[in-house]
Amino acid sequence: MSTVDNSPSGPFVEPQIIGEFPCTQTQLRCWILDQLNPGNPALNVAVRWEIRGTFKASTLEAAFRKAIQRHEILRTRFIERGGQPFQQAVSDVNFKMSVIDLRGMPLEQRQARILSIGEETAQAPFHLDTPGLFRVTLLMAENERGFLLITAHQSCFDGWSIRVLGREVGEIAAAIDAGRAPVLPELPLQYGDYALWQQEYLQSYGFETEKAFWRETLLGAPYFEVSPDRPRGQVKTNRGDILAIPQPPAFTDRMDAAARAHRVSQYSFGAAVLSAALHRLTQAQTVLFGSQIAGREHSDLEDMIGVFINNLVLRFDFRSDVSFAEHIRSVSGTIEGALNHQRMPFNKLVELVNPVRDPARNPLISVNFNLQKAFLEDHRYGGFELISSPSQSPGVIYDLSFIMIGRPTGWRMSIEYNADLFDASTIESLLELWRNAYEIALDHPEAPLSSLVAPNRHMAAAAKAAQLDGAITNKSPPDTRMEALAELWKEILQVPQIRPDDDFFALGGHSLLALRLLSETRARFDAAPTLQLLFKQPTFAGFAAAIFNTEEIGKPPEKVVNPWELIVCKHGAGTGAVYTLNHPFLYYRLANELPDAISVYNVNMFHADLKNGLDRLKIEDIARLAIDAMQVDKVAGRVAVVGLCVNGVLAMEVTRQLRERGIDVGVTAIIDAWAPGYFASLPKREQARWNRERRRKRLAYYTGKLLSRRIRLIDYLKQFHLSQSLLTRFGVKAGRYSPEEEANGAVTKLLMTAARHYKPPQIKDPSVVLLRSSANHPRARQLLFGWGDAIASDCSVVDVDGWHEDSLTNSGIRGLASSLSGKLSGS
Repeated sequence: MSTVDNSPSGPFVEPQIIGEFPCTQTQLRCWILDQLNPGNPALNVAVRWEIRGTFKASTLEAAFRKAIQRHEILRTRFIERGGQPFQQAVSDVNFKMSVIDLRGMPLEQRQARILSIGEETAQAPFHLDTPGLFRVTLLMAENERGFLLITAHQSCFDGWSIRVLGREVGEIAAAIDAGRAPVLPELPLQYGDYALWQQEYLQSYGFETEKAFWRETLLGAPYFEVSPDRPRGQVKTNRGDILAIPQPPAFTDRMDAAARAHRVSQYSFGAAVLSAALHRLTQAQTVLFGSQIAGREHSDLEDMIGVFINNLVLRFDFRSDVSFAEHIRSVSGTIEGALNHQRMPFNKLVELVNPVRDPARNPLISVNFNLQKAFLEDHRYGGFELISSPSQSPGVIYDLSFIMIGRPTGWRMSIEYNADLFDASTIESLLELWRNAYEIALDHPEAPLSSLVAPNRHMAAAAKAAQLDGAITNKSPPDTRMEALAELWKEILQVPQIRPDDDFFALGGHSLLALRLLSETRARFDAAPTLQLLFKQPTFAGFAAAIFNTEEIGKPPEKVVNPWELIVCKHGAGTGAVYTLNHPFLYYRLANELPDAISVYNVNMFHADLKNGLDRLKIEDIARLAIDAMQVDKVAGRVAVVGLCVNGVLAMEVTRQLRERGIDVGVTAIIDAWAPGYFASLPKREQARWNRERRRKRLAYYTGKLLSRRIRLIDYLKQFHLSQSLLTRFGVKAGRYSPEEEANGAVTKLLMTAARHYKPPQIKDPSVVLLRSSANHPRARQLLFGWGDAIASDCSVVDVDGWHEDSLTNSGIRGLASSLSGKLSGS
């Protein structure tokens, strides 16, 4: 049974909306991440306070209620309108503090129970459409000792807010106990006022100067990461853990003295130490990591609760083996430049730099660093004392996060890490490397960076790679195949050098870049590599040996490798299942709209090698491969198959073959899917009229989105062939199709070719549901999209808002979910 109890006290009353505001850029990023993975625990801010002395649970709950009433952001929810999120502040929320009494538990079990409850409360999800994204649990460990577990969503809370909340709750509770009014600062602003200011700033000239700085700073920067112990999956995970080592009290004085001696801040000193350690670990010439800035530049913001932090991206270039002292001086300039341009919101920076998107990685940064004093100040309030205590990881955003927290007892070095990528033993080695880097910087600042020795599991690999690299680049003839292949890897991965032991995926390669590598390798060399081969031989040396020593070079494989990948979106409690075809990111909300009993899966071929024999297959063959990947069990119960556009045609054939295998297909939902050949069968004049009508509607639809600021100008221009061709002709980088868009187009083209001559069986299938977006004229309803006797004459046609893919937003997904639920239940 869950110990997280946030049920409201008293009857539920619909709160009154007292204000609606735009989202700040940090809130917008949180909202997008939550849309991709609803309830993502990595977006939770988990805090643990120890409380000692004389205190009452009722007083503490009243104190938290008063703080919630003072700060609108703690009474805020998020709504979506026209694809745009907004924040709404409400008049009140029914806050209740959970109280769990552990005093009767044996002492040896109590600490483990405190940790397990802390983990549960930290990871419990929030629903952003529910006001009050904030919860508190009091654990009673002893009569005069307890723990306050506070979890807030990052869209309304940051580290500085911990300090503000601690001061207010302590003062209010002490005042209640003493029978006096609390002494609290007036709040001239609320968070919504800050959101309006930021919106205005982003349209100002000052923001343009920020853009110029960051464009120049990150120009040509590679993606930096530490090679993980295990390969990444297809999507990013957030299962995290923390390892930490406390530093002795003397470390504080040593670090203070060293920072003063170098005339830098403690933060700059720490950033220099960590960047040097990462450089030595990876041998990378450029190290990048992220860091958070408080973002409270004005004094009116200091007493407010809310999310003001912003992510900075710090770049450190290593051109020679300088001393620690020289590197510290250089880093100080880097930090100063970033701080002087800290108003660039991170998601705007991503838009500006426009890196290649990879669902398995964060954009721009995989490593994070923070150095700060503990936000909660250990302090006595009346009869009790609030003490800062290490919190637990609710989930990770970054691969690695290096954290230094200063408390009265000393500094604590921690690494929060993605437990799906790294082993605990590796993190222990990184902690040791980090600490050794500090020791050299503190005691021997004139020593070169090379005096820092990285762990054996990385330096050995780097040394071996460097030796083999010399053999390839220096001893081989000037235009050998190995050199040419190395140049190709450098070109695709955008790295300055390639060593034999370099791993394609560890260097930033992902499935879309892999497809480009395979295509270019076939074009430039007498070889026929497959994606499966690259997965088995991801290092440069292994890949080169495999393709240059293949006996049957140039011949296509005898058997087509199954291009379909199965993604589990939700494991349902019952037997019903929904299978969606391609477009995995369009269907991610479907899992939440369907009943808990129904499982949701996606099969897609966006990462496949589309030229490896697939272009010769018919739609029937492609459907058969899809079914093999679906792994449908005959006893799984009733299933549904869903497809958009040409994937709807594929869904019809998948349904036919599933039924041949004895599978109960309760519904086939196809969106904007016309029967193959129907349009071509129309008179030429009719075809021309339909095309003109569609172009006018498309122009009107996207112009409306542009005018309502739901789409950027560059993305608007990419919607039309003429403007897109002009962008390409003039070399506008932002106007190029993204790798995801190119992959989507390639898959669609392949399926359209395969489906061109498909003839569906004329069985008047009653299970088909047609969905029509605004991309199609209402006449499509009467024509039943040209399917004729392939579907029942009384087939349901459901209208959904939006243009084609845009139709699968909240309302469209809800309409689809409603249709699927009814059919799967047999109604």
